[in-house]
Amino acid sequence: MSGLITEIIGQQHALDARGIRLWFDTETFSTVDLKPGLYPYLEKVEAMIATYAFDDGEVRAWDRTASLEWPSDGLRAALDDPQVTIYCHNVSFDRGVLKHGMGLDIPIERFYDTSIQARTHALPAHLAELGEVLGLGDDLAKIKEGKALIQLFCKPRPKNSELRRATRLTHPEEWARFIAYAKQDILAMRELHRIMPKWNYTGAEMALWHLDQKINNRGFLVDLDLANAAVVAFDLEKTRLKSEIQEATNDAVDSATKGAQLLAHILQDYGVSLPDMKKSTLERRLNDPDLPEGVKELLRIRLEASGTSVTKYKALLKAVSKDGRLRGTLQFAGAGR
Repeated sequence: MSGLITEIIGQQHALDARGIRLWFDTETFSTVDLKPGLYPYLEKVEAMIATYAFDDGEVRAWDRTASLEWPSDGLRAALDDPQVTIYCHNVSFDRGVLKHGMGLDIPIERFYDTSIQARTHALPAHLAELGEVLGLGDDLAKIKEGKALIQLFCKPRPKNSELRRATRLTHPEEWARFIAYAKQDILAMRELHRIMPKWNYTGAEMALWHLDQKINNRGFLVDLDLANAAVVAFDLEKTRLKSEIQEATNDAVDSATKGAQLLAHILQDYGVSLPDMKKSTLERRLNDPDLPEGVKELLRIRLEASGTSVTKYKALLKAVSKDGRLRGTLQFAGAGR
């Protein structure tokens, strides 16, 4: 491990010495929701806009929905050039877009992540929050309508909408503002990098981040059969408990998860008033020798139903990539800042 770290540190020193910077960001569309996980999202990502700047030069935008032909200003050459360092705010995302949406698999050692630069110095990673904390001027702050524009262009339209997708053709004025918003991110990222401290994101820490990214990209194999079986078992148990509570209450309670119904039934049939259906309350009352056995049985069913959950299994299944591996589970410098 130490040999690998030393090698990567050497690569980083060489990278720092080059001094050639490409500031890069992307705006994307995907039919897959980003919330369950980045990597399944990237498998169906479309790179709509690439915004970039060379060193301290002007910010440029490549509208890939208008033309997939590479700009003639040297962007492709810069991305291919090992002497160029690529600066992004959230490299995991933009490097993934370059690979899956633009066909370029670029080594992690060529990237610099300004969100990780912020995290390693106990600063918020989100660009807007970071700008606010560091007092970024209004001219460089994120455009307020940015979230609305992302909602409009980066996701499928709601199911009840006749228009399934908003584009530069359906919303030309909003699209122009969207491109301006995207270019603003480059300006903000570049300025924030300049004013942020840098001492914690060099040398060994940079090497560890490279290693972290490689681990995240490799991921680990998930036992999908086990996860799916857990979901099936939960559904069977849920059905059993529902039937049990209905039988015990003569159908007065639909299911053990209906707390209000259960409280009302216990009060009406047994004259027992419970303040709530919290686990601590039920466990305490189960130890009451004077509590009717019928109520105790209902409380046991309620506790069993409340303690049975497959939320994590379902989230896991949504986050797994097509090859059955779960990726992106580590967040470098991810402790609460």
